[in-house]
Amino acid sequence: MAGASQDVIFEELKQELMGQKVTIKENELLAEHTSFRIGGPARLWVEAGDEAAVERVVRFCFRRRMVLWVLGAGTNVLVSDQGLRGVVLKLTGRLAEVRFDGTAVHAGAGARLDDIVDGAERAGLAGAEFLAGIPGTVGGGLRTNAGAFGRSLSDILESVTALDRKGNRITIGREGLRSEYRKAVIDESQIALAVVLRLEPGKPKPAAELRRQRWGKHPNEASAGSFFKNPKEEPAGSLIERCGLKGRTVGKARVSERHANFIVNMGNARFSDVLELSQLVKATVEERTGIVLEEEVQILPGPVGDGLSPDVSDRR
Repeated sequence: MAGASQDVIFEELKQELMGQKVTIKENELLAEHTSFRIGGPARLWVEAGDEAAVERVVRFCFRRRMVLWVLGAGTNVLVSDQGLRGVVLKLTGRLAEVRFDGTAVHAGAGARLDDIVDGAERAGLAGAEFLAGIPGTVGGGLRTNAGAFGRSLSDILESVTALDRKGNRITIGREGLRSEYRKAVIDESQIALAVVLRLEPGKPKPAAELRRQRWGKHPNEASAGSFFKNPKEEPAGSLIERCGLKGRTVGKARVSERHANFIVNMGNARFSDVLELSQLVKATVEERTGIVLEEEVQILPGPVGDGLSPDVSDRR
């Protein structure tokens, strides 16, 4: 990318993707694509509607040694006010569809997790209802093995189709998928395209009831969901509340008084407000309990490779 202006790169990318199912923009404000309502511009923004378009984007970025970010529903990320350089990719169209075939579910990485839950309920299939109310995409779910009620996405995954950093297509069977708590199911340098899930015939608990149960505990203000992973010793929200941090504020960012593991945007919060508050929470909890909290929210930009960043699709 060195030696070429953004305008030149933009024109080259448009030429590369000519005739593909894509939308390309410059300096797209990421605050409009994240649930935190925080984030500066994506230097280059691409919405890709099928696998061929994604392959071209990945190969272009690898060839030009450009950073590539993949953004799902934007519900588990905190993006810098400076924005993100390189290309930010969002999966749409066929890559956001869900199809049922017996007990198998074929879903694009851009599909909403709730669409899988609703479709399974209509099809008389059980096993996906724990995903109800998680406001993110399949690709994001793979990023941190999304789950709730003691279950995770990896429990029902049969295979994942993805691209490697050079744009080569690979299929990863169940035996090659990871299943650790809130950690990536596939290699973080791979871009998920689609998954196959395996469910069971049965009558699941109504999704609407599960959503009410989940959302009833959450604050109404803009946030990125649970900010910290739950340590094995005690839930993060309980630790934060026990340390007297509910309501603690930095700028326009606040520890929610409804659920202590949520940092909320009280209106025009800056990236730095949230980051400073999260570090204050971590330091206080460690000092008073000896437990080190680990962020569940993806803070962008983070460390990146020399050609393709980790897949930073949101988990939710």
